[in-house]
Amino acid sequence: MKINLFLFPCLFLLSSLFMVAQAEEAVTDEPVPEQAEAEMTGAEKSAFEKSLFEGRCQMCHQLPEPTMLKPKQWRLILTTMQQRMQQAGVPQLTEEETEMILEYIASQS
Repeated sequence: MKINLFLFPCLFLLSSLFMVAQAEEAVTDEPVPEQAEAEMTGAEKSAFEKSLFEGRCQMCHQLPEPTMLKPKQWRLILTTMQQRMQQAGVPQLTEEETEMILEYIASQS
């Protein structure tokens, strides 16, 4: 019984460290240049927003359903996620990335 009480927190810590390490490998610090973003067609921008949403959110947890909350609620959730990313040592979303994710979520609602 005492071993289980020690083992579970250790496994949780190791899995958290593993997720952070994977997240750091998957993220590049290169934001999308504004000019390139402006040149995207509607379909290209939508596809990029979707891939950004999927890529950044799935780094740490299961992908949420965009329709489960209203856009204003999602803005609060993303603020909370930014704090959690900082605590976990994961690169935070830029303002542009945050807005693109919110635009994608709003388009799915």
